[in-house]
Amino acid sequence: MKSRLKKITIFSLVFLFIFSTTLTTAPKKEVKAAEGYSGKIFRHWTKLRTGKSKKAKVLKTLKVGTAVTVYGTSGSWRKVSVAGKTGYVPKQYVYVGTKAPSLTGSTYKKGQTVAEFAQRFVGNPYVWGGTDLNRGADCSGFIGSIYRSFGYKLPRSSSELRSAGRKVSYSQKQPGDIICYNGHVAMYIGNGKIVHASSRKTGIKISQRANYRSIVCVRRIVK
Repeated sequence: MKSRLKKITIFSLVFLFIFSTTLTTAPKKEVKAAEGYSGKIFRHWTKLRTGKSKKAKVLKTLKVGTAVTVYGTSGSWRKVSVAGKTGYVPKQYVYVGTKAPSLTGSTYKKGQTVAEFAQRFVGNPYVWGGTDLNRGADCSGFIGSIYRSFGYKLPRSSSELRSAGRKVSYSQKQPGDIICYNGHVAMYIGNGKIVHASSRKTGIKISQRANYRSIVCVRRIVK
């Protein structure tokens, strides 16, 4: 009897080992990049590389004006594809298209579309007084230019934006809403985060906490 139980125990352990190994070593499902958006190479020719490093293998040399599909920004690099090749180029040489998608659906869906569009420009520079989404914008210039791409004309300064659209409570905020602070303005993108033209040092970036400083008001632009 003991011998039989011993054999059963050994068999069970072997089965569990094989089963757990299969689970941990099975190939993970490939996570595909989100659908890209249009862009082009500007300012200077550059090289498409296999990785985010100047030492990475060069896939292709891209001249000014080359159309690319942009998939996002990581540090000082943008992931793009061109002529069937996907790689990385320095972000300062990629102009991101400013043609915005159409706003359809509910107010929430429209705001989400605006917020997603705004995130395309993360990594671009902060320029005091600027309104250019690629060459540089300040906080209110960034917000105004994003909404102008959708056909909305907003006040220019951060203080004037406190009266734009309609007021909603912080607890009712949704993607696309404008978060107004003293001397600053940002856009809520969901999950407690904001995108904003933060400073000369950081440029346009995503911050993890919308309430990282005292909030004056929240304004909703889309209807």
